[in-house]
Amino acid sequence: METLEKTKKDSIRWTITEEDSLILWRALQVYRGEIDGCHCRAVASENDYDRATKLLAKVIYKSCKFAGTLEGDTEKSIYEDMI
Repeated sequence: METLEKTKKDSIRWTITEEDSLILWRALQVYRGEIDGCHCRAVASENDYDRATKLLAKVIYKSCKFAGTLEGDTEKSIYEDMI
């Protein structure tokens, strides 16, 4: 079950399940693909692709952490591999 907790002025701590992380992973891949394919409905701002990529890196990191398959990866290294 998801829980939200306010931790900073503009951020919220969000706890998700492993299954949720996998769905988010796939959804963000599709969203980035829509942006790559120049589908205007997918782009709300110039920074959407980069923000989606950073969020995808976080979700991949969390999913791999759930699965125990990180092999030394960090959110930053996953992000850098995608760009």
